[in-house]
Amino acid sequence: MLRCFAAGLIFLTGIACAQTFPAKPISLVVPFTTGAANDTLARTLGAEMRDSLGAVLVENKPGANGSIAAEYVKRSAPDGHTLLVVNDSYLILSAMNNTLPYDMLRDFDSVVHASGLPFFLVINQEAIPVKTVREFVEYVRARPGKLSYATPGNGTPHHLSTELLKQAAGLEVTHIPYKGMAVALPDLIAGRVQFTVTGLPAVASQLKSGKLRVLATVGRTRSAVLPDVPTFAEAGVPGVEMNFWMGVVAPAGTPKPVVARLNAEFNRVLQLPAVREKLAAQGIDAAGGTPEDFAARMRADRAIYSQVIKTTGIRED
Repeated sequence: MLRCFAAGLIFLTGIACAQTFPAKPISLVVPFTTGAANDTLARTLGAEMRDSLGAVLVENKPGANGSIAAEYVKRSAPDGHTLLVVNDSYLILSAMNNTLPYDMLRDFDSVVHASGLPFFLVINQEAIPVKTVREFVEYVRARPGKLSYATPGNGTPHHLSTELLKQAAGLEVTHIPYKGMAVALPDLIAGRVQFTVTGLPAVASQLKSGKLRVLATVGRTRSAVLPDVPTFAEAGVPGVEMNFWMGVVAPAGTPKPVVARLNAEFNRVLQLPAVREKLAAQGIDAAGGTPEDFAARMRADRAIYSQVIKTTGIRED
């Protein structure tokens, strides 16, 4: 009887929270610097949600491979007002390190799978004067240990993708982790690091300037964003294949009616033609779906990443 009463009280409390939600500004916490894909997504969606949810703020909390942002949101009140804009990097890190101060599947409630994010091999054209993946592989193989690649941190999708490429193509290159792609970009432009594997938002402006070149996509199929760019398999290097995403989570224990309200708002905004076009222009494919679907995807992907990490031997540097 007491259990039933407690369950009923929690349910009614959740409804009450949903009816008064939001009671203050909503914060979308981004674990990377401004200009990163997570940041682009957060600012695009937040701008469209203000009419229905009031003030929506974007807070950038980069550092410690996303742990600073994750711990901040984990410790926040589970009331739907503080949300974390996540990507695969959290699952990759958990597959590499079981001593993290948080668990993405245990300490957070899924809100929405917000987007797909195609990743591409991007080179500095002057530092690596090639036009195809085959030429890239030959050029790098001829200079073992002399070239380096940039990522926004150890254990990020950028890191895992490049480790797959290293293994598949037999390359010897040095990993240079930064606190975000925005921080890495000046070194990539200057040629101090020679290439990266990343989503387009971080490098879009420099691609237009002609300083950088895209050689291939890490996706299983070509991206609608750059349909003329081949997959690695098409380019002659099979085995470099990952489909990355971004989403939104809340602290564990957030009332289900509040999660449902947030999910409905995110899905509404993600279906707006103007939003889809704006995201596509930045190399981001708008998605959507239920919290349950997103939770299932995260569980499945962590198992996949665990296997990839075991195969590549990737470690936190």
